[in-house]
Amino acid sequence: MIKTCLLGMGKAGSVVAEKILNSYEFDLLSVVCKPGSQKTGTPIKNYLNTDSNLLITNADSLVEECKRKRFQLAIDFTTPEATLKNAPLLAEKGVHLVIGTNGFSNHQLRQLKDLVQDYRIGLVYAPNLAVGINLLLSIVKTIARLIPNYQVEITEAENPSETLSHSGTAIKIADDIKIIKEAVRKNRYKLGHREDISKIVSFSTLPTEKNGFHKVRFTGESEEIEILHRSNSAAIYAEGAIKAAAFIQNLKGFYHMEDVLLLERMDRDFRLATNRLYLNFN
Repeated sequence: MIKTCLLGMGKAGSVVAEKILNSYEFDLLSVVCKPGSQKTGTPIKNYLNTDSNLLITNADSLVEECKRKRFQLAIDFTTPEATLKNAPLLAEKGVHLVIGTNGFSNHQLRQLKDLVQDYRIGLVYAPNLAVGINLLLSIVKTIARLIPNYQVEITEAENPSETLSHSGTAIKIADDIKIIKEAVRKNRYKLGHREDISKIVSFSTLPTEKNGFHKVRFTGESEEIEILHRSNSAAIYAEGAIKAAAFIQNLKGFYHMEDVLLLERMDRDFRLATNRLYLNFN
């Protein structure tokens, strides 16, 4: 069994903990919460549907926990600041990482990539671990490539980060669409300039619902296409985390959830096929 440490005992972290405890592949040896948390020193069964007496520790004792229990894998659902504090301690010990935290700046992501290179570990960075959301991303990229002139609107109903006007998932969708549209315009129409993302994608946020959703609408002159993903349970993050953890165990390098689900390979094959079709018709 894979010796596993879980960082973060919020909503997503708690569901992941239950999933790991019921797994035959992973052995949950440590659950780490933030320094000063009232959960420190209490058994995990107080918060989860389990009979496990595993005691929750806090990040101040992470180094000692790592030495004593020899983790092979850590799954992180904390904050960017906490991740950047804890990840070097784990990477130094050769622990592979699955990071489900969002809100990282480009500079902070660069720091994570440097850790992977310096310590030769494996890391999956997935600001949204839900399998369905990553399928939506793949579909949206395909549509954006085929109909680059359609207007795009992203609507979400969830609780955005306090420091961001839109969720990390919505920003990821928008960034992917922007990159593809600019590439297509440059290749097909010889337009090399970069546009502000607000001119390519529009956002709207609805009041938070119990079950959040993300909807992407492509609007042309005579038709509309809508892709919707609705989250019915936090269990979707646990399922994605387990897939990512199994994927990264024997690998080194920096990966995304698209890699875990082989979506990048599928997208590359589809892109080659559509490029051939475009050349045949022009």
